[in-house]
Amino acid sequence: MKTMANDLIIDAHVHTYPTAEIGRQATQGFSQSGASGTVPELLAAMARGKISYAVMANMTPTYEMKMAALENIPAGSPNKEKEKAEQEIDEKVIARMKRRNLWSCTMSKENPPLVPLISIDLLQSPADMQAEIEEKMGQGAKGLKLHPVNNRFSPHDRRMWPAYSKAMEKGLPILFHSGEAELAGHPGADNGRPRNFEPLLQSFPKLTVILAHMAKGFLEESAALAQKFGNVYFDISAIISLIGIKGGFSSDAHAGELIRKIGVERVLFGSDWPWFDPLLAMERFNGLDLTQEEKRKILGINAAKIFGLESLNQG
Repeated sequence: MKTMANDLIIDAHVHTYPTAEIGRQATQGFSQSGASGTVPELLAAMARGKISYAVMANMTPTYEMKMAALENIPAGSPNKEKEKAEQEIDEKVIARMKRRNLWSCTMSKENPPLVPLISIDLLQSPADMQAEIEEKMGQGAKGLKLHPVNNRFSPHDRRMWPAYSKAMEKGLPILFHSGEAELAGHPGADNGRPRNFEPLLQSFPKLTVILAHMAKGFLEESAALAQKFGNVYFDISAIISLIGIKGGFSSDAHAGELIRKIGVERVLFGSDWPWFDPLLAMERFNGLDLTQEEKRKILGINAAKIFGLESLNQG
């Protein structure tokens, strides 16, 4: 079956960067799409694939930034100087994250087909987390993107509760990296396991949580989580382009079976561009043994509902 030309298509998981150089640094030489992640490249790919919206799942690697900066503190510095230097590093890292958030929102204002997600971090105070969500929501943010593996925090860390509470209050979904993170150099990290999201799903039943990559490496755990909690969704970014790879779908048939087990209303199409090509991801997805109506939901209708894109919701 092929997607009809007038169907709504939303790529619910892409990454964008201010310059090609920054994008190449982020992808670390791995880019099946051949792109570096700039906005003009993305818009061109969207035009080729007739993609109406792309959700920018941008995040800031705060942990890596902080660790790199800490190495510059002289080993023999007095404790007070170390503490002061670390505080200054924290402030600089969070300032960079906020600039990144603002850039995403600005790109969306200039390019309405781009949907911005923002980040918060445990280096912030609870009040600052909530203030950042409020401020950037006013500038167009449609949700949060958090990476518990790359930024080394547990999704059920109680210090995140103020951010989750504010997101739930405002009706903002949270997209988490989930599963393995081999591209980030952390293939065995436990923070992305589906079971570790249970406490937050239980504590925030009205919060929409999206687990990216269907938690590659823990697919059956994802299915079990979906059967237990109705507020958890999954995107198939990256994993749809990696069928046959260890930890992912073993075959097209396996992909279709697992999607139906989770529920087609709770699965979103995504590519993880620029690591993967959205057109090739769509081609692979369209080859799955799903009905045309099931494909329409996954390709666009589900994401339109979650991110409040009702003007294009053709459901």
